[in-house]
Amino acid sequence: MKKGSKWETADGHSPVVSFFNSIAPLSAEAIKALDNHSFPINLAKRKLLLKPGSPADHFYFIVKGVVQGYIKEEGRQITTWIVAENEIVGSIGTLGTNNLCQEYLQALEDCVLVAIPISLTEKIFDTFPETNVIGRRLWEYNYRSAEQRAYISRIPSAKKRYDQFVKNYPHLLDRISLKYVASFLGITHETLSRIRSQQKSS
Repeated sequence: MKKGSKWETADGHSPVVSFFNSIAPLSAEAIKALDNHSFPINLAKRKLLLKPGSPADHFYFIVKGVVQGYIKEEGRQITTWIVAENEIVGSIGTLGTNNLCQEYLQALEDCVLVAIPISLTEKIFDTFPETNVIGRRLWEYNYRSAEQRAYISRIPSAKKRYDQFVKNYPHLLDRISLKYVASFLGITHETLSRIRSQQKSS
């Protein structure tokens, strides 16, 4: 699909419309705005969606694929989050500021995304009251997710950190390289391999 083309979906609408409608019903006018101003993007595996210094002027809805956020510290790549289908990603830390993106957003699989201009979200929040319910619930979800990641990072035991990952992210276990899981958990690849081997043999 290319920008400006008709949406190749069962209902003829942007995939974001269906996602938002599952949270709260959208008006016809809001649907039209999303259809007209969001657009599809294909992102190949390992390609960057954003990098430090980039203007963060879009959110991205994941239709298919997995995306990670990471930073570089002392020559090391540190995974800070990993998300898959039906999630919205972007440089959340820049919202409400003039700051540029401070992290890398990278595809861990071939991805199909829908780009949503941040200016569009601001406009629909101001124009269509029902979208404020959607915005609030998305912020609640993102806050819970951030709290979950913070909780995992503070567990002293590497095994218990991995157990929490298995509990909260079972859909990612067989989809991404263990090096990203290890980086997300703040442990070495060798430690993670040992934990997994011990669990399989027990």
